[in-house]
Amino acid sequence: MSKRAIDLLLRAMEARSTSLQASALHQVSRGATDALLAAKLLVPSGHVPVVARMDDYEDEPVEATWSAELKSYGYHDSTGRWVKVANEEIAACRVDYGLALAKMLVAFERAGPSRPTPLISDLVWDVGTIKLTGAKAPAPVWFARRLGDPRGWAQLEALIGRKPPEEIRIILTSTPGERIPETAQKRNHIINVSDVAGDPAKLTISPQVLAARVFPGQVQRRFPIDHSDDYGIVWLRGETLTFKSPKQRRLLNVLFDAYEAGSATCLTEAVLYEAGYKDGTNAFSKVFSGRDDWRSFIKYADGNCWIEP
Repeated sequence: MSKRAIDLLLRAMEARSTSLQASALHQVSRGATDALLAAKLLVPSGHVPVVARMDDYEDEPVEATWSAELKSYGYHDSTGRWVKVANEEIAACRVDYGLALAKMLVAFERAGPSRPTPLISDLVWDVGTIKLTGAKAPAPVWFARRLGDPRGWAQLEALIGRKPPEEIRIILTSTPGERIPETAQKRNHIINVSDVAGDPAKLTISPQVLAARVFPGQVQRRFPIDHSDDYGIVWLRGETLTFKSPKQRRLLNVLFDAYEAGSATCLTEAVLYEAGYKDGTNAFSKVFSGRDDWRSFIKYADGNCWIEP
């Protein structure tokens, strides 16, 4: 499996519909799609009978219907002519959440049903419990998708309000960290799968990284500044700063690598490029838009930048 395949799988989990055209996924990455199909993380799921009709030079989506007489899918164009649509063009697939979640938690001692139990149809599943270092008892685990959608988020908030955990609950999600809203129900730890993976090319979640994310106070930290393994948390003289954006975390990775190697000063342009800011973002004020706490440990001058706690 590759990082590209894992990224595509998480994107598929975030799609509005749980049934996706394989041809659409192939347009994103044929190799990644085929790898996910071969691994059975994506499985066949009938058809999504919508195609682009080329009529009078206009690209228009149209529903393909099944013709029992012609034994094919197709549609009638503006002249009434039947246009056949190949099965592979509209063949659909879906994510096998049971297998995907089993792979995510394979490094944990897990108890629960062999298949995840739906709590909200096509949105939230109960995965069982896992033993987690730092937890007094096995921690319940849910999986949720599309938390950046206000309707999906409202449904999850209502659910966790009705079912509060005794100690903590881990809610894994395919939603990128920067798109997860803040919850006032702090015993629920909502964490993007990629943020706690042991390897970006695998679904497997690291027990050490997950424990550090859920119980940051138990992590042995260096003074005056330290960071979590995924750079999502920076500890600065007792203060905890959280960074959800993957690009921000990559930028912090580059700066901390230099800081910890003793060669603290970096070329700002190179750091921004390596972190993935290739869209005209040329200043840290844009990278960390809406917050100023980064200024307490990131310094810059004359085209250079460095960490100075």
